[in-house]
Amino acid sequence: MPIITRLLAILVLSMTFTSAALAQSVLIPGALNGPGAMGPGGARRLCSPLAIGLVEWRIAWITGLLKPNDGQALLLRQLADVSLQAKQAIAAGCAESGAVTTATQLDRMERRLEGLAEAVALLQPSYDQFYAALDEHQRARLEALGPARGGWRW
Repeated sequence: MPIITRLLAILVLSMTFTSAALAQSVLIPGALNGPGAMGPGGARRLCSPLAIGLVEWRIAWITGLLKPNDGQALLLRQLADVSLQAKQAIAAGCAESGAVTTATQLDRMERRLEGLAEAVALLQPSYDQFYAALDEHQRARLEALGPARGGWRW
């Protein structure tokens, strides 16, 4: 068999057996996990109105999960109201204006961080009151959704 035919046969066989492997996606452990895996990431996710606050469907979902008594439901509603204020603080920090330069990007980051700090300061007392009112089983159900399961889902 001439050398060219032999090389051609080897090339065809190698391509036949490796093409299926090349078509496979590379799955690095943890590559599909993380904050930006599905949907917008970074500042776009931070500033998305759907990502901020306890909107009605989240309140209904938490209510169904925890089955709060009347006092707990009132604290959850207060937390939702404070969440709306926090949403407004974050939205104010996300307002974009002017040309995009390095200096304006740094200013935007600073405003976003200030908005986040204000939101945390607003939310923390209400969340602490709500969490303190939950019993052991409700806390366990709430904590089961936490960072160990890939992040807070609500």
